[in-house]
Amino acid sequence: MKKTGYPVSINQSGFTLVELMVALILGLVVSAAALQIFYTSSVNNNRQQAGSQIQDNAVFGIDDFSKHLRRANYGANSNTVSGFYLNHLTPQGGIVLTRPTGTGTSPWSKSNLNGLKNGSDPLPTSILSTNEYTDSESNLDGIDNSDQLTIQYQAYQDDMFSCDGEEIDKGDYVIERYFVRTDTSITPNKNGLACASLIYTYDETLANTTGIDVSADIAGLTGNGMIVIPNVDYFRVLLGTTAQNDFATDPTNLALIYQPIPNDPTSLAGQRIVSVQVGLLVHSDTATATQQANSSLRFNVLDRRDQQLNTAAANDRQYLRNVYETTTLIRNARGKP
Repeated sequence: MKKTGYPVSINQSGFTLVELMVALILGLVVSAAALQIFYTSSVNNNRQQAGSQIQDNAVFGIDDFSKHLRRANYGANSNTVSGFYLNHLTPQGGIVLTRPTGTGTSPWSKSNLNGLKNGSDPLPTSILSTNEYTDSESNLDGIDNSDQLTIQYQAYQDDMFSCDGEEIDKGDYVIERYFVRTDTSITPNKNGLACASLIYTYDETLANTTGIDVSADIAGLTGNGMIVIPNVDYFRVLLGTTAQNDFATDPTNLALIYQPIPNDPTSLAGQRIVSVQVGLLVHSDTATATQQANSSLRFNVLDRRDQQLNTAAANDRQYLRNVYETTTLIRNARGKP
């Protein structure tokens, strides 16, 4: 019998072991290249975000802070000690260095906070401008505390607001206290520049007799305030002072020096406070993919040169950091010769 149908071929082709290994290697090379591109893109994206965050702090936070500094000393009064220029005794003066002690023939007068009292007690010294204030945090190695700057000004128009958002009536005075504290509203907790304020109405008669009692509102000035610039590692303040009496008429020969806030304000006797310098070391919210040891990072913040982070800031070495400094001429500081 004759067989019919189609013959079936038993020859089959496929990949050899060498071909499989070559294909696997090529796939790994392509995957590695793709991962490298992704990693580089992620690093660049994080650095751009970190840079943008620091820039936002400069554009919004530090710019607004500078605007408040430029208000300082508006509405300051004259006295027999300081005349019309700013020093440590100028009543309602812009840089707050002294407060009335409640003693003498005019117990609540002769200070930057002329006339103010806390019930029957003097205002606390903790609200004054201070070099390395004990409750102002610092992330620098060997410098345990940042400075505290307290300014004062009179509202010269309606619709003005204090640093922590309180509306100020035209003609009223506001005291603003700037310091560094831990921001517990975020996780992990980080330091930020905070501001606390007090608003009061000045009465010349009360100021020189029974005093102006601000005890109802003092808690707002002595409290934690509001974070106005986040991610601040260190805050430094220098006062621009001169003993030159003819500064207003002979500014070209100004003998101006910048010095830390004095521990003893009376050391400024005979000097004018003409300007104020502030420096801030700030960092980003977003961490970068690369890190450096804290010992390799160095920063210059005004007169604090070649500073490094302390060990408590070890987890922050992946954040971008920048130093911002600004110099502000105090309003009406030149006064009369």
